[in-house]
Amino acid sequence: MPTETPTPEGPASTLQAKTAFLVVQHKNGEWEAMTDFLKPVTTEHTATVLEMKFGASEVVSDIEASKQAAITAHQLMAVTAQMQQAAQHQSLADQLKL
Repeated sequence: MPTETPTPEGPASTLQAKTAFLVVQHKNGEWEAMTDFLKPVTTEHTATVLEMKFGASEVVSDIEASKQAAITAHQLMAVTAQMQQAAQHQSLADQLKL
């Protein structure tokens, strides 16, 4: 469960972390993971634990869907290359039969 951490105030109290990202819900309802902490963000309200859970879940689902799409595209390109090669071999075989 997420813990409440105090918000640092000023440069002297900058939080030191190994890595970080920010999950935001846009006005249209879409969730996005961001790494640009220089971009100003204005929120309507402080996130609830349920919003944090749902937003993180949505981001993970999007990452998994992107990963699956990349795998599928790679497989499709491989099959297409195999089909092109088979067509070239068939064309060569047809030419040799003449």
